[in-house]
Amino acid sequence: MRADRPMRADHHDADCAFCGIVDGRRPARIVTETADTLTFLPLDPVHPGHVLVAPRRHVVDIWDLDGTTAASVGAAVLRAAHAVRAAHRPEGLNVIQSSGAVATQSVFHLHVHVVPRYEGDGMPRLWPDPVETDPERLDESVRRLRAAME
Repeated sequence: MRADRPMRADHHDADCAFCGIVDGRRPARIVTETADTLTFLPLDPVHPGHVLVAPRRHVVDIWDLDGTTAASVGAAVLRAAHAVRAAHRPEGLNVIQSSGAVATQSVFHLHVHVVPRYEGDGMPRLWPDPVETDPERLDESVRRLRAAME
């Protein structure tokens, strides 16, 4: 187990802030919910319309996610994206899921940010400028990924 990942829990983690929202121990501004997911405002949204989508079941990160829960979360993210567009008319949208502390995950309960974007909104670029990459290194990456997916 990596040092930046807490231990996996099957349903709820008593110390998890998002599990506290799911079971009513912590307040939250819930936008909508399904049997498997919650969509709610983060404590400090970057813009009006910024929402989080999380599974009700405690899932640490994307590597802890099963296909059924992934489908439920994906459907809720799509529903949230359409609602953000209808309610706030953004010029663009970021859908962000971070797994692991090095990727800026700070709450270790899987969640997806749906963030409306506007020209000049002050949010940083998410991707660095491209750098030249060695073609042999790219080919090796493809070989390794294909093998891992088989």
